[in-house]
Amino acid sequence: MLTEARLRDIYALYKKELFVYIYRFAHSHESSEDILQDCFENLIKYSLKYELVDVNIRSFLYRTAHNLVLNYRKRDRRITPVPLEEDSNISAEGYMEDALELDELNREIYRHIQSADEVSRSIFIMSKESGMSIPEIANSLGISERTARRKLAALIDGLAAHLKKKCFI
Repeated sequence: MLTEARLRDIYALYKKELFVYIYRFAHSHESSEDILQDCFENLIKYSLKYELVDVNIRSFLYRTAHNLVLNYRKRDRRITPVPLEEDSNISAEGYMEDALELDELNREIYRHIQSADEVSRSIFIMSKESGMSIPEIANSLGISERTARRKLAALIDGLAAHLKKKCFI
C-alpha cells in the first residue's frame, strides 16, 4: 500500500508528463484532468491489492492512462458528417474502408506491444508516445542506454515482422 506522502511524491513526479500524454489523445483539458485523476485512483486501488515497485509505477500509470484514453475515445466518438460534393472523387465507402483498416492496424500494433516484456513496452511508450530520448529512458528505468536501444530496436523489428506476417505491410 502506498503511503499518503509517497502518493504525493509520485503525483508530483508524473502529473505533468502524464497530463501531456493524455491531452495528446483526449484533446480536452477537462477530460484530460479527469483521466489523470482516474489514473491515480487506479494506482491507489492497485496498491491496496499488490506491492508496487518504483520501476513499475511509471509504466503502470502510462498503461492505465492509455487504457483510460481509449475508453474515453470510444465513449466520446463524435462523427461529424462531411458533405461530399457530387463531382468529388472521394467516396464514403472508401473512407470507411480506410478507417476500418487503420483501426485494425492500430489494434494489431497494440496487441503486439502488449505481448512484449514490461521493460520493452515501457521503452516503446516512453520513446514513441512521450518523445523521450534514449538517455532519458535509460536513466528513468535504471538501465544502460545500449540495453534501451537494443530492446527498442528488437520490439520495432518484431512489430514490423508481425505486421508483415499479418499482411499489413
